[in-house]
Amino acid sequence: MVNSVEQQIIDGVDRNGWFAVSYVPRVESDDPEEWFTYTIGLTKTAGWPEIICFGLDEERSVGMLRDTIAECWDRAIRPAAGVELTKVLQDRPARLKQIDGLPPSYFAMADWYAEHTNSPRLDERLQLVWPDRNGRFPDDPDCDPDVRERQTPKAGK
Repeated sequence: MVNSVEQQIIDGVDRNGWFAVSYVPRVESDDPEEWFTYTIGLTKTAGWPEIICFGLDEERSVGMLRDTIAECWDRAIRPAAGVELTKVLQDRPARLKQIDGLPPSYFAMADWYAEHTNSPRLDERLQLVWPDRNGRFPDDPDCDPDVRERQTPKAGK
């Protein structure tokens, strides 16, 4: 038995090969103000790791994840740490990086889906990162601190 949200996920993966879930912080909450969106179903449909994007609103992050998946399909490559993507952002590249140490809650629905569908659950998880206006990624010490902060998981602090 599944609830309506779970059924939306199942239907979305069946229809598109993947689904996205966004976490939008509540206005009145003790939770850190953290926006993130992650994929569900890539392990089942493509054998790929799930991908998460931090620091952007739902519309922008879902669009970037959609473009990431499309670019990987078009280039016939498996998403992996270090892959640079040129079609995700208009004027600069985006990049995938391995993300370790996140609590399971960050991919809760992806893990639920894998278990529900008896799909593999890969330990490998990727983060889609984007550069600051000067083209510096969050792992660059000269990256704009705000851009780095927005892409750093609160649990990773």
